[in-house]
Amino acid sequence: MRGFGAVDWLLGLAVLGLALAVFIPYTVSDKQDRSILICVKNLRELDKAMRLWQLDNQKDTLSVVTLEEIIPYLKDGEALKCPLAGQYIVTGLTNPPSCTMPGHALLNEGE
Repeated sequence: MRGFGAVDWLLGLAVLGLALAVFIPYTVSDKQDRSILICVKNLRELDKAMRLWQLDNQKDTLSVVTLEEIIPYLKDGEALKCPLAGQYIVTGLTNPPSCTMPGHALLNEGE
């Protein structure tokens, strides 16, 4: 009986390398997917805060609202942060809030 030879070690490394090559893209993609989901959740929260601000201040849909004005209407009264360090943009009630990160967007319910 003898130990592992060079061919056995190379075969083992090749199998391990193949497994890593298949597994790593899935973990990276999963992390990106989670960050998008968290960001979209935050954008929905910002949109709800905008609507509450509109009702409390009796504003019409053409009114301009800023991020600072809606912070008190957020869950903990604190500004929300994108998980990938994007910046949230609130311009007015006719536009949904947005994020500066590509792919982080609040879609219309019909889309």
